[in-house]
Amino acid sequence: MRSVPGDGDCMFLAVALAALTSMGLGANNALLTAISREQRNVVASVLESGNAASAAGNLVIEGKRLVSTEALLKSAARKEGLTTDEYLTLLRKDGKNGGLYGGGPELTVLANILRRPISIYEIVDGTDDKGEINAVNGSAEPIEDYEIECKGVFGLETFQDPLMQVPDSAILSSSLQRDFQGAYSWHIHILVVDASPREKHACVLLPLAQDALL
Repeated sequence: MRSVPGDGDCMFLAVALAALTSMGLGANNALLTAISREQRNVVASVLESGNAASAAGNLVIEGKRLVSTEALLKSAARKEGLTTDEYLTLLRKDGKNGGLYGGGPELTVLANILRRPISIYEIVDGTDDKGEINAVNGSAEPIEDYEIECKGVFGLETFQDPLMQVPDSAILSSSLQRDFQGAYSWHIHILVVDASPREKHACVLLPLAQDALL
């Protein structure tokens, strides 16, 4: 598991870090912050197309389930008690400047932009009393005592790894996965934990070698 800064942008930062790690790349906080801002702007631009019926298109939720950008934007704004324009304005702002936290609507768009499945996990109730996850540095003691469960997958069945169809792929070889944990995994895995009684924090889950093909 790897954590990201807890400044209101953690979901965007976690997706950015997971995507970079999956390509065998590293990133410092400055680079992640820059990518997070770009993600916010791109997601907002995609959702903004829902404000114009002529420009609205569909996004994949999972399998054959689709949602129009118009419907997704209106639903997201309504849940926040905002107009669609207010929602887009806040979405484009950094978290530390009052920007919206990333949630289901944003993850739906990101899965479609990246064309990768994004799984969200949470700690199972009753297994988080033996250690405390620090939202600043991601430390947890003892991490092996946590049990997690998948709460949903954005882009499930649709955005599958094309290399799964390649016989004996060099990129998916067990030795490469063993040497570079989490690298070259098509699937993005995000763990959401309770940073405080009123705030959640997103971290990156790196698949082990035997799970890296999922």
